Amino acid sequence: MFTRISPPGPLARKTTVLAVAVALSASLGIAAVTKARPADAATVPSYAMGIAGESWEIRDPQLCSPEISAGGNLWERGVRVATGKCQGAGQSPQITGTSEARALTFRTDKDFRYPGAIFDSVNDNWEDADGDTLRDRSELATDRDLPFHTDVWVGFDVRIPAGVDDVRGSGAYVMQLWQCTANPIGGVRIQSGAGNGHNVQFVRRGEEPGMELEYNKAMATRSVGTNEWHSFVIKYHVAPYHDGAAKGTIAVYHKRVGATTVEEKVFEQDEYFGYATRSNCDGDSFANQFRIKFGMYKDYQPGATFRSDFRNLRIGSSKAAVQPYNRG
Repeated sequence: MFTRISPPGPLARKTTVLAVAVALSASLGIAAVTKARPADAATVPSYAMGIAGESWEIRDPQLCSPEISAGGNLWERGVRVATGKCQGAGQSPQITGTSEARALTFRTDKDFRYPGAIFDSVNDNWEDADGDTLRDRSELATDRDLPFHTDVWVGFDVRIPAGVDDVRGSGAYVMQLWQCTANPIGGVRIQSGAGNGHNVQFVRRGEEPGMELEYNKAMATRSVGTNEWHSFVIKYHVAPYHDGAAKGTIAVYHKRVGATTVEEKVFEQDEYFGYATRSNCDGDSFANQFRIKFGMYKDYQPGATFRSDFRNLRIGSSKAAVQPYNRG
């Protein structure tokens, strides 16, 4: 069982009610599409990971695998606070730095090779014999208990060190919003293309008409320099597309760590994102809630080096509760 810092409140009961409704709809031959917006906002669980001054531990790194939580899990204060997931060249999450300045580090092994990998020059990526794109990942994830139609705030410090090779393909995610077995519904990624190894972009995905034409379009791009810590605070209010329904919201705030400048609002947009139709999620993975995964997720690039560092990652119901700075 995944351990949270705060209980989920009424969310579990709402999920149970939703599951019963979906099962009834299916038995009656009704299309399984979520239509109603909850009347009341759900409780937002609180998370705190990689906090300065706390005791951190990555357990069983040798067992980290594509099966989430098999190994490489993060424990703090004797509690498991995030679950590990690794794939391809992605190494297990690590704790790096000195005792006074530690970081959660995610990196790839440049010497790793997928057996039988085939380069697709048209799409600029590597595939297996079945034509599936090969991926690398090194991640830590929350539980999938973050609610839709509710303000969920995320705050963290991130650093992209020097020596990170240029990202190709669809970019390298350093944070994902994961709803179900499908494309992520939003997140933060390193921009793809030569010379863009230290720009991060903020993206969303869903089933709004025309969204497939904006598959890789970023809402904003921000430079994070080289070997610099940058703080971000993001508000996510997930609302999948329904004809005539209210949009959700994404807002991003930024401050360079140690800088004398004040926090700057990068952007705020009302957008649809997330999936409302069960068929967009493989198997039985559909849910009106999501998890956050942070670290490194990218297309496979043999011989390339990638790394991201995180600290002071918090999730909660208000901006003041999660911001890495001005905590007094």
